[in-house]
Amino acid sequence: MTPSQADITAQAQHMALQAATLFQGGQVAQAHEVCLAAVQLAPHACEVLLLLAFIALHARQPQESIDWANRAIAENSELADAYFLRGEAQQTAQQHAAATASYDEVLKRKPNHADALNNRGNAYHALLQHARALQDYDTAIALNPAKASFHNNRGLAIKALGDHSLAMGCFQRAIALQPDYALAHFNLGLSLFALRRYRDAAASHDEAIRLMPGHGPFHWGRADALRAGGTYEASLVSYDTALSLEPNNTYIYNNRGLLLHFWGRHHEALADFATAIRLDPSHADAHCNRGMALEALGQYTDALGHYDAAIALSPNHAAAHFNHALCDLTLGRFREGWPEHEWRWQTEQLKSSELISDKPLWLGQQSLRGKRMLVHAEQGLGDSLQFCRYLPMVAELGATLIVQVQAPLVPLIRTMPGVAQVVAQGEVLPEFDLHCPFISLPLAFGTTLDTVPFVPRYVAPSAQKTLAWQRRLGVRQALRIGLVWAGGPHSSRAVQRPVDARRSIHLSKFAGLNLPGAAFFSLQKGEPAVSQLRELEAAGWRGPAILDPTAELNDFEDTAALVDQLDLVISVDTSVAHLAGALGKPVWLLNRFDTCWRWMTERDDSPWYPSMRIFRQPAAGDWESVIAQVRVELQRLLDGEPGR
Repeated sequence: MTPSQADITAQAQHMALQAATLFQGGQVAQAHEVCLAAVQLAPHACEVLLLLAFIALHARQPQESIDWANRAIAENSELADAYFLRGEAQQTAQQHAAATASYDEVLKRKPNHADALNNRGNAYHALLQHARALQDYDTAIALNPAKASFHNNRGLAIKALGDHSLAMGCFQRAIALQPDYALAHFNLGLSLFALRRYRDAAASHDEAIRLMPGHGPFHWGRADALRAGGTYEASLVSYDTALSLEPNNTYIYNNRGLLLHFWGRHHEALADFATAIRLDPSHADAHCNRGMALEALGQYTDALGHYDAAIALSPNHAAAHFNHALCDLTLGRFREGWPEHEWRWQTEQLKSSELISDKPLWLGQQSLRGKRMLVHAEQGLGDSLQFCRYLPMVAELGATLIVQVQAPLVPLIRTMPGVAQVVAQGEVLPEFDLHCPFISLPLAFGTTLDTVPFVPRYVAPSAQKTLAWQRRLGVRQALRIGLVWAGGPHSSRAVQRPVDARRSIHLSKFAGLNLPGAAFFSLQKGEPAVSQLRELEAAGWRGPAILDPTAELNDFEDTAALVDQLDLVISVDTSVAHLAGALGKPVWLLNRFDTCWRWMTERDDSPWYPSMRIFRQPAAGDWESVIAQVRVELQRLLDGEPGR
């Protein structure tokens, strides 16, 4: 007797149930075989077609899953589950735009399908349509507020939109709903990292690792946070663990290379960047970072080659353009360097320093006659002191000159010729027509190495403060020497902190400058460095006696008035060196091996300051040789021998 259609359908349904049981028991291949037999028996049985789509999706065969789902839809176009499965498979296949269309079909039939809304949000997020994704996550959460993954995904969209503080709240809500949600702990760590809360970020990654110790990105995230926080040894261990889990991950090699570079282990960093490039020759970041390590080793031509490679791979790679500019400037290639230097505003390091204004940026093209021109500080105090030399030149073009600078510089800049008004950073700006940041002035004036405004003295303290320090110091009985031994710690800036460590010198290394006829004055502001002096004095310091008048230095005009009464300033690369140069006072710059661009290479003088002499480290970390040379030259000065 031939079985009826009802019998065939019933048998197919029974086989589908059997297949489902097999699948749930982990017997995936057997479940698949039973389904294929069932579909042979009943080709139009939608529940079998859907089960085949489901099995294929979990077997990471998304195209096969899509095909089975399409067959189910062809049998019954109202099957919301079929569209949902197809959407999941399309997302797995990176077909995100198609997935959004599939979820649209689900939501036409089931408008309150929270998972479809969440998944469509994920698809929009993958398409970088984060605002649309956020709308879907919000609706999904309104329908099912207890679903931890919805809050996590909402946090990812908000994080992509740039609000890390708000994103943190989403990740924390996900964790509150599901404390063992490792991915939410990881994402929380990433937002904490973006907010520069490096210690908290590492703690979040620690919790993610505790929950899922075999997940490489968690170790990688922890390593990044520890690196940024300056805990280099532990960071290296985490990078190595991440590489043991993902041995061919280009990004981990690149980031470990950054750690080694910041640590000063540049040769080892080069090896990691080379591995990253071998694994992925199109990795622009690795080329850029390899350029930085080569530059730190003094291999400038090779560094430029890697910056060029990064730019060729990624024409808008801001860091590569910016680093290329710094390398050009270091080599004295100012014509090439200044235009490239404008890329600094697009780098993570400096984009927050850009003045946001609807008024035009002036780079030398427009006439300034009758215009209110704002020149504004953008980076450090030393930069402002170096480039304020251009202010009289701006005023000579017919502008009413308004200057915005860091508060400690206001009194000093106010005395400069041509300056109509000085505003401290943070104060309300007056109306202006055009603006230019300090470090764009060389570009605006077309400055080359031969046309640097080589002004012997372009700032000066007030006569009143000068007279006060003359009386304070009294009759000169010895050679007066100002001393600065450390830069600022920059504790919140991961990129700058290692540079500060390399440019600073522990005060104990200056003990050999205890020469008869020299009187030393501390110009060192900041508690960490000042504490060195106190500790050395308490321990029986045998170096030169150092008078510390810094408590009386409230701004840079006070410091300038004191420096004007000195015969020499010996300083590491920090703002006081620029101040001394701007005052035209003899200044000996103690320069690290991986020099700042402005001090160029090899030469012992500066195109920016006629009164400066540069003492360079012959090798990274070798301050002993520098101090020994300074001692010889200082003794010659004390003996009255002519200088260079």
